[in-house]
This record gives sequence, C-alpha cells and structure tokens, in this order.
Amino acid sequence: MSGVPKEWTDTWNLFDEKKSGAVSRVDFKHIVRSLGRKYTEAEFADHMKDMGEPVRFESFVEFMKKPYSGPTEEDLRTALQAFDGTDSGMLRVSELVTLLTTLGEKMPEAEVKQLLAEVRTDADGRVSIEDFAKFLCTPVPSMTPNIAELQKQLAGT
Repeated sequence: MSGVPKEWTDTWNLFDEKKSGAVSRVDFKHIVRSLGRKYTEAEFADHMKDMGEPVRFESFVEFMKKPYSGPTEEDLRTALQAFDGTDSGMLRVSELVTLLTTLGEKMPEAEVKQLLAEVRTDADGRVSIEDFAKFLCTPVPSMTPNIAELQKQLAGT
C-alpha cells in the first residue's frame, strides 16, 4: 500500500510476524497505542465495531487516516484540578495512585507506580498538577527498530 507512513508499516510488522496481513484485535490496539494514539477501551469498542477478527492491514490504515485528537494538556489539567481540594495546584502521589487505579479506565497499581516513579515530587510527596499534565502529554521518544535484527533475535530464542 503506497503512501503509508513507514512508522505505521514498521510497527504493524512487529506484530504481524507471519506477514499474513492481519493481526488480532488486541494486537491492533497495541499497535495504535504504540503509535501515540491514546484511545480509551470505550473509544476502541466504538471504532472497531465494524472491524473483523483478525484486523486486516487495510482496515488499520483506514483507521489511522481518521483524524485523532486525544486528551489535551488542558483537558488533563482541568480533570486533575477537580481533585485538588485545597487549590494548591498539587496532588499527593497516594491520591494519584487511588485516582488512576479506581476511576474511569482503571490502571493496574504496578503500572501507576511505574508511571509516577518518572514524575518529580516535592519533599511532601506531592506532584504539581501542571507538571503532571505536561508529562502525560509529552510524546514518548520513539526509535524505529531494525525489524530484521529483531526477527533474528526472536528466531534465536
């Protein structure tokens, strides 16, 4: 398929090891999220309701061509400020763990702790709402993997 960004095909190929042109719905979500799209499970369910199992590469490309506007820094800041009862602009790490593991799309506690380990805290164990919102919206640096090298490594295991 011409005109498809190399990053899309490279990421797809990591999951489509047999080069069948199709991946499971679970792998499809991993591919999309690894390309920086932060859809919720509910959004995926809505977008994927007409996709078959397995998901074909052509369906993936059509999906990725659709406009995407994930949560903005302002959206996150506003949501987090709703839990700042003292209007200090700060939340305790323990509050964030509770929020992220119990509300909305619940994250496993281990993932939350790993995420929060990368965030700067003050001496009282609090996180700046402003800094946390920026952190969550900062793209993860990506490095396009050498597909041939990865396949060799996988074949050797």
